[in-house]
Amino acid sequence: MRFPDLDGVSLLGEAKHLPADLPADPTLVLLAFRQRQQAQVDRWIARAGDAPVVEIPCLGRQWRPVRRFIDGGMASSIGDPVVLARTITVYGDVSAILRAIGAPGPDAVQARVVTRDGTVLAAAAGEPEGAGWEAVDAALRGRPAPPR
Repeated sequence: MRFPDLDGVSLLGEAKHLPADLPADPTLVLLAFRQRQQAQVDRWIARAGDAPVVEIPCLGRQWRPVRRFIDGGMASSIGDPVVLARTITVYGDVSAILRAIGAPGPDAVQARVVTRDGTVLAAAAGEPEGAGWEAVDAALRGRPAPPR
C-alpha cells in the first residue's frame, strides 16, 4: 500500500507535501477526521515515545475559506512549537483520503507508519493497542511485525 500525496500546512505556517516532507524515514502518521479524536491521537503519541510523529487533521474542502481561523485557533490553543510543527492540516476531499489510505470511514484515528517515498509499513486504526499497536511499533523500530 502507498500513502497518498497530500498537501497541507503545518500550524507554524510551513507548506508541506506528504509523504516527501515527512520528518524521518519512517514516521508515524496519525490522521484524524473529528475534533473529538484528539485524545486518541494523544494516546498514540504517548505510546510512540520518541518515534517521529506527524498529526494530520483532515478537514473537508468546504472549510478551506476559513482555514486561517481554524488553524489559528488550533495554534493558539497548542502553543508548543514542536507540536505546531508536527501538526499539518489538510483541507480536501475527506472521502478520497479515506479511500486512498484504505479506511472504512472517519470514525477512528488512522495510524500509518510511512516512509518518505510513500511506502506504508504498517497500518492500524482506533486505539494504540493489540495487534495494531504491535505492527506499528515493530515498523517504527525496524523489526518484523509479530506473528498473529
